[in-house]
Amino acid sequence: MKKALFKAIIQALLASLVVTIYFVVVAKLDHNDVPWVSIIFHPNMVRGLLYGFFLFLGHSYLSKWVGKKYPNSKDFGKKMIVFYSISFFLTVLVVFIVNAFFSGLFNPGVPKNFAQRFHQFIHQQRVAYYFQTAMISWCISMIFFGFYFYKRFKDYQIKESHQEKQQIAAQFESLKNQLDPHFLFNSLNVLNGLIEESPKKASMFTTDLSKIYRYVLEQRDKSLVSLQEELTFSKAYLNLLSLRFETGIQIDLQINAEQHTGFILPLSLQLLIENAIKHNIISIRKPLLLKIYRKNNYLYVENNLQKKKVLHDHSGIGLKNIQERYAILSNLPVYIQESDLLFSVGLPIIHEIVF
Repeated sequence: MKKALFKAIIQALLASLVVTIYFVVVAKLDHNDVPWVSIIFHPNMVRGLLYGFFLFLGHSYLSKWVGKKYPNSKDFGKKMIVFYSISFFLTVLVVFIVNAFFSGLFNPGVPKNFAQRFHQFIHQQRVAYYFQTAMISWCISMIFFGFYFYKRFKDYQIKESHQEKQQIAAQFESLKNQLDPHFLFNSLNVLNGLIEESPKKASMFTTDLSKIYRYVLEQRDKSLVSLQEELTFSKAYLNLLSLRFETGIQIDLQINAEQHTGFILPLSLQLLIENAIKHNIISIRKPLLLKIYRKNNYLYVENNLQKKKVLHDHSGIGLKNIQERYAILSNLPVYIQESDLLFSVGLPIIHEIVF
């Protein structure tokens, strides 16, 4: 925070110095007989330096505030209207305070009391002067900050385009991995067996299966979903796995109701669970231990390693896709850790989107 403030002050000082030097040179060319010192330290030059410093500093913070207030690229016009509306009042305020300082309004050594000094100061001010200064400030702002906003606008468009491409890739991964025909085929086989063995379980299985496909269709076009929605969906998916593999899979879901806040990528949790199923041996003798928990604003999916050979391994593509999509939406990385006994992936829980 202090470093950013110091940088902003230095930038404001340099900008105001450049403008002041320009006017000093122009004044010297017009009044060649006047000494340099008299021109440099003329009250109007010092006044102009203060104008430039505080206006540049104020507009720097104003541009950042407006950028955060309206981060969407579609708000470019609204952003300009808000910026230049506030800019006008900011300019009037800065000019008023600087003029008041030079008039001695805040000088207690002046014989007149403050009310008299203030009344006299107000009568000395010219509306046209404030309007003229505001126009000059607007022109300079349009050059400096208009370019800044335009650059932000183009950067955001590039990010949106990249995000859209990632979204398309994610949908493709969803169709290729998460809506794998083999998954549906296996599910229908399990359902067929349950109909004869336990009609009640078959009914539960059908309900959970319909929830899964409805959720996929509803959420696949979204950039983010609430953690609560994703967990509700994943519970239905885990129920299917429990019915399918029985004691061959042991699920430990360690997330209570207070930990349901935040957002994650849609279907990302299910993808990690599916990867664990796809790449590990699952049997009653060698059960897959699947643990899901939240820690330090991360959602972890952890499983014991008992690898099996997979002919077409798409897990690397899926994990890479998740990492790239998170890179667009957050500064937090996706953690992937593998040891001899465990494989773990940590998904950042997003509370604020960063662009």
